[in-house]
Amino acid sequence: DPTAIPPIFNQDDYQRVNGFTVGSLGQITPEWQVLASFGYLNTRQISQNPLLNGKRLVLAPEFSGSFWTTYALSGGITLGGGLRYMDEVFVNAPNTIRVPNYSVIDAMAAYDLNTHLTLRLNVNNITDELYIRNVNNNGGRYNPGHPRSAMLSSNVRF
Repeated sequence: DPTAIPPIFNQDDYQRVNGFTVGSLGQITPEWQVLASFGYLNTRQISQNPLLNGKRLVLAPEFSGSFWTTYALSGGITLGGGLRYMDEVFVNAPNTIRVPNYSVIDAMAAYDLNTHLTLRLNVNNITDELYIRNVNNNGGRYNPGHPRSAMLSSNVRF
């Protein structure tokens, strides 16, 4: 009891996490590539405090994952796109402050100008989804997710 005088703190509490992650990278055809990942975390506080016992751990999503695919067309053009997903998380130990889940869609297009130079356009968060990327300070401070953005880059091969 932290309100007792002098305070009494419990050193016997612990946390339990059971889960898994799985990922796969493959080439379906010589032109088509796929990358996928999925994670599951069953997190629990094991506490003598009945307000915390059995609650999920702070900032630990139950589900998360991503999927990305590219396809090489003729003429040196490659198109790709994917989805990133993050499940809701709790910001405090009693699980009363929640950050909602989100999904973000990204895309890319690349063009091989020649055997040495490739131009690539990435567009992130195509739908301009409003989301919270992460939180700290027990929910008092957060970082918003990145808005829609585009980046043009080049790749030079020697």
